[in-house]
Amino acid sequence: MAPPDIDLPALLKRLHLPTVARLLADYEARAAKEGWSHRDFIALLMAEEVANRTNTRLQKVVRSARFPYCKTIEEFDFVFQSTLRRQQLGPYLGPEFVTEGRNLVLSGKPGRGKTHLAIALAYRAIQNGFDARFVTAGDLIDDLHAAALEGSLREATAAYVQPHVLVIDEVGYLQCATDAANVLYGVVDQRCLKRRPIVFTTNNALKQWGEVLHDHELAEALLDRVLERGEHIRLAGTSWRTKAVDPKTLDGQDP
Repeated sequence: MAPPDIDLPALLKRLHLPTVARLLADYEARAAKEGWSHRDFIALLMAEEVANRTNTRLQKVVRSARFPYCKTIEEFDFVFQSTLRRQQLGPYLGPEFVTEGRNLVLSGKPGRGKTHLAIALAYRAIQNGFDARFVTAGDLIDDLHAAALEGSLREATAAYVQPHVLVIDEVGYLQCATDAANVLYGVVDQRCLKRRPIVFTTNNALKQWGEVLHDHELAEALLDRVLERGEHIRLAGTSWRTKAVDPKTLDGQDP
């Protein structure tokens, strides 16, 4: 009995299989030429569809994360930044980083790779099937401060509580002295209650966060919540910005 006349392109469109539709003719020719089995033909097409969907999802979630640039852990030079071993980041590279709600504070002078690492850890979480959000501490405080004035603080805070991973970059001296610590603590407290990880980067020693946030008691409480299920890693060594500079030109300079 002859097979029924089926509109295959229409079926693939209805099933939302654009990659299969795009590759079908090419794979049919290759299958005939190379003698693929029916199973291999279908399996290879399905693998291409899955790979394309994974890549599309990755690109979409990375855009939503609002990274200033994208960095991976593989791009980090652990030889140059010799004060940190990759093994120290092991707990933050697997799915358990998110599922166990682990926090991390990366501190050190400028140019030590803190932001690179924070982005890389968030990107790895995205690769593991989660989502992420990147924001500088200043932008977060400004956003929440404005929301508080407009009476929409709860909704604005929720936007920073929802992502699986939140990177808060550049915790330094904040201008909104009246409520900087309060609104930041609101985000931290809710995320800790939900066991959703936060990665902080800061140029300041943790003991200076009281001055940074204009509230010593609340800063202590905030760090206590973060480090209850987290870790503080201090990056030392030489600034990345001097990596390609002749050491002779650095004489008498503070790296």
